[in-house]
Amino acid sequence: MTKIYHSLYDRMLHEKGLLQAFRKVKSNKRKPGIDGQSIEDFAEHLPEEVAPLVRELREKSYRPQPVKRVEIPKTGGDKRLLGIPAVRDRNTNRFPASELLR
Repeated sequence: MTKIYHSLYDRMLHEKGLLQAFRKVKSNKRKPGIDGQSIEDFAEHLPEEVAPLVRELREKSYRPQPVKRVEIPKTGGDKRLLGIPAVRDRNTNRFPASELLR
């Protein structure tokens, strides 16, 4: 029997979706966020990282971490601010995007 979801948020409440989203996050190979956790560290402990994330989403207690701000140079000598979210927040944000782009 096919499982029927009534909202995109319902889909996020299952580890399978967040694990699939992590593959996309991992392929981007970005720098660590404010918590200092690299994508490789997150991947090493993937089940232990995703399970609490799913629990927080179910309980509606999930809160994203602050974004790490770094300055990157622009042409002409100016700099612009770039925000780097934590890996767990990138994963949570990536899931709805990947579902909508199906």
